Amino acid sequence: MHQGGLNMSSMLQMEVISAVFAAVRPDDTLISRQRIEEEIQARPELYPQLSTRTRIGRRRIISCIMNRTFTIWSKTQAVQPSSFVWQIRSKLDSHSVTDEVQP
Repeated sequence: MHQGGLNMSSMLQMEVISAVFAAVRPDDTLISRQRIEEEIQARPELYPQLSTRTRIGRRRIISCIMNRTFTIWSKTQAVQPSSFVWQIRSKLDSHSVTDEVQP
């Protein structure tokens, strides 16, 4: 079950995290499963393991990996709970130094 020194689980995790980094915008603090799915569907050649899965299988894998890697938004400050949105960085991390007010 090893392929190039990586097991299937490691390959799937790498693809999900790669899709997150490709789909996230510079000022985003949250990312949805839908945005990750759209990235995978738009460029299936970059995600060979995920793109060949059924929609349900792909969603299950994305949710499982994201739940282990990032904080679920509904556990932090969501008005409406969502288990398909994750906090990828804090609001403070999303602002660059140049965005801060200078004295």
